[in-house]
Amino acid sequence: MNRITLTVTSAEEGLSIEQLLRRKLKLSGARIRSLKFASEGICVNGKKARTSVILHEGDRLEVLREDPPARTERLKPAAPTGGSMPEIVYEDESLIVVNKPAGLVMHPAGGHRTDTLANQLRAYLDARDPAARVHFAGRLDKDTSGLVLCAKNAHAAQKLQKEKARGGFEKTYLALAAGDFAAGEEKTVSLPLAPERDPVLRIIRMKADPAGKPALTLYQVVRAFPGYALLEIRLGSGRTHQIRAHMAVIRHPLLGDPLYGDKEINHRFEDVLSRTALHAAELRFPHPEDGRQMTLSAPLPADMAGLLAAGSSI
Repeated sequence: MNRITLTVTSAEEGLSIEQLLRRKLKLSGARIRSLKFASEGICVNGKKARTSVILHEGDRLEVLREDPPARTERLKPAAPTGGSMPEIVYEDESLIVVNKPAGLVMHPAGGHRTDTLANQLRAYLDARDPAARVHFAGRLDKDTSGLVLCAKNAHAAQKLQKEKARGGFEKTYLALAAGDFAAGEEKTVSLPLAPERDPVLRIIRMKADPAGKPALTLYQVVRAFPGYALLEIRLGSGRTHQIRAHMAVIRHPLLGDPLYGDKEINHRFEDVLSRTALHAAELRFPHPEDGRQMTLSAPLPADMAGLLAAGSSI
């Protein structure tokens, strides 16, 4: 369905359309303004209505789910290399969750104009639900694999954004980190992070800096091996490269990390691991339409799982 339909209750009688949209659907002023100027963006009992209209019990209020045409994204649809979409972990009329492989960029930028997850999703949706949009609720680095959540309409995107801002999202990562760890070890890393330009690579990286933004990373050792361990990691904040930067600062860089990792350690594992060993394994959030708690997971990809299977023999 492309529209949200509400029936006004006796408790809601006397509210204006705008008041009901803000209170019940939690729409922002910007979203309501965009609907006002869309053809049939807001209707009461089948007729377009102003947001100042006072509602009565039994009125049927309808609003567009998706962005009005003037606000739609301009993504070019592009088939994935090899012709296979990333695994779809969950999908309904409002959401799609995919298991992103390592090496795939999320958004068009720089040298990646159409070979991105966003372009692939646009092509997938064009064939099934052309009215749907691509609104990512978070992002993963190119070499990070795992779960990516995408809203198909502006209403769901806004609800997810608000939920994320209030801390209603929880994502669990699995990572392979260098160094010696004790079995079951738990640690909290609380170090502010700030960007700096790497003079050699000429790219922005994050560094620990008292003047930076607060950043909190929590990890627990799942399995320990000589020289490295599998960690379960949760974030208390969402800074750029946060896990990679924090683990490097405490001298436990992630295996395979070209920016924050140890070159000698990476060389030791390069035959079995050619990218940063970080995977978004589990995602928990309330569904934007009915609030039910969603818990989704994605198993370790073959490269990380293969390294664990080899264990201390590497």
